[in-house]
Amino acid sequence: MEKRTSLPSSENIQVHRLANGLSIYVYENHTVPAVVVNGSLRAGSVDEPAELAGLAALTATMLRRGTRHHTFAELNEHLDALGAAIEISGGRHAMDISANALIEDLPLIIQLIAEMLREPAMDAQEFEKLRHQTITHLKEREHDPQTMAFLTFRRLLYKTHPYGRPVSGWPQTVESITLDHVVSFYRDYVSPDRAQLVIVGDVQATEVMRLVEEALADWKGPTRTQSLPPVYPPEEKQETHVHIPDKSQSDIVIGWLGIPRKHPDWTPLVVTNVLWGRFGMGGRVGERIREKLGLAYYAFGNVDGNFGPGTWNVNAGVAPEHVPLAVENILLEAQRLREERVPAEELEDTKAYIIGSMPVRLETNHGLAAAISDMVWYDLGLDYLVKTEERVRAVHPEDVQRIAQTYLKPDSYTLAVAGPQALP
Repeated sequence: MEKRTSLPSSENIQVHRLANGLSIYVYENHTVPAVVVNGSLRAGSVDEPAELAGLAALTATMLRRGTRHHTFAELNEHLDALGAAIEISGGRHAMDISANALIEDLPLIIQLIAEMLREPAMDAQEFEKLRHQTITHLKEREHDPQTMAFLTFRRLLYKTHPYGRPVSGWPQTVESITLDHVVSFYRDYVSPDRAQLVIVGDVQATEVMRLVEEALADWKGPTRTQSLPPVYPPEEKQETHVHIPDKSQSDIVIGWLGIPRKHPDWTPLVVTNVLWGRFGMGGRVGERIREKLGLAYYAFGNVDGNFGPGTWNVNAGVAPEHVPLAVENILLEAQRLREERVPAEELEDTKAYIIGSMPVRLETNHGLAAAISDMVWYDLGLDYLVKTEERVRAVHPEDVQRIAQTYLKPDSYTLAVAGPQALP
């Protein structure tokens, strides 16, 4: 088998754009006789009305629930027989397609994806099953402190902005969604316009592009633009507690408004977060509240970004009586990062960890496809990966301090706690 020696870049990612707006990106990886397909269509929860939160996600799932040519059961039987998989899910800005198969089955996989996108059955019985399953899941979710802390944190931080709503909706909003709503959303938003397919594996790029063109070149759909209202960071701290009885642990999410994925501060912010909340057993935050003080069962920092501002937050699980002390010490670590330059050696260890972990993420077709999808979806440039090490090495102690001073505001944080005991 051929060994892959280079990272995906403008030199080895083949690009083809169809007249209907669909872009195809192919990366040949001949290490194993398999293929992965990742797709994104610009239709997500930001496009749905707040009172129908969860509509985009339901629509995405219904695309997989049968076509005019194959029932849901028949699709599953076909894929199971091949040892292949196709999933379609909803996100904030996109419906995402994820598929994998042996290389000889790629023509059928592309055919089935095309059927799902162009000719979904929109069967009433399948819709009712899915809606009831979704409502049951959402009601079960209300008993999960970790999930409810995060959802409440986002709702508190973003308020009425679409980013404040869970992609899957709430039980009461999904109750209101009908099949007519789903069909209308499909007709209005599901389109090849500005969509992308990333295909990675033991393929020949020209053959892949021919297959996709045959299946999807004459697909037509509406041309729509997505717009987002502005998001403003809170000027003072805000806290709330979700009471979930019969739990022994409280889950904390504390954080701030972050930045869009394409923001020039993205790399230094990620480096700062790894140092502060990820490296080793949870960075400085984990070392302080978990290792030294023994307050937390888990603690880690997290950064996310999208087309609009994401979040920078710390998640922690603690005994209910330790919530105030854990919050206090997270904020103390934020203040220390703002006031003191990080030692050069600590920063170099962090950067070495980030650089060293990148090849692991790119060992599989799935990892490669995800990385390429991220590059093209956020318009980062096809050479983004090959320049990652250079960007990480360019982060200096003064950059870390600037990032902390800009985004970590100890006096205007947002805190959500979910668990058995209210905040004092």
